[in-house]
Amino acid sequence: MTVKGGYLFRMKKLTYDEFQDRLRAVSNARRIFIKSGLTTNITHAFELYQEILAEEEEARHAVTVSSAVAGNRQMSPFDELVRPKCDECDTDLRLKLNAEDPDGKKWPTAWVCEECGAEYYSEKTQHEWIAELKKEADSADRE
Repeated sequence: MTVKGGYLFRMKKLTYDEFQDRLRAVSNARRIFIKSGLTTNITHAFELYQEILAEEEEARHAVTVSSAVAGNRQMSPFDELVRPKCDECDTDLRLKLNAEDPDGKKWPTAWVCEECGAEYYSEKTQHEWIAELKKEADSADRE
């Protein structure tokens, strides 16, 4: 909470992805509305952007992968979802794209344990896994 001029502001804590989306939106608002000369006020530019363009852009970028690095790996849409656990060591699995099993068969995805090296191959795509895990999270939230 922040107190300014006698007013109490509660600032919403944002996830990393939400914060990146907010920065991108402010940058787009500045580029579209301020640099074009439509307004010189960033607050008005951001409000215009939100009203006019944000919903369209959000639909186009429904699934995004951040280029930021967390530790020694890139962040992904799966970081905020409950992922399957390894059957052998109970560690959260990471999704590997375009996987190949020891026999040389290619798979769209495989769940990989970074701890013990176990791999679980799947015919599902990355987008199918995201949809399934989000569906599971939504049904868990309702219970």
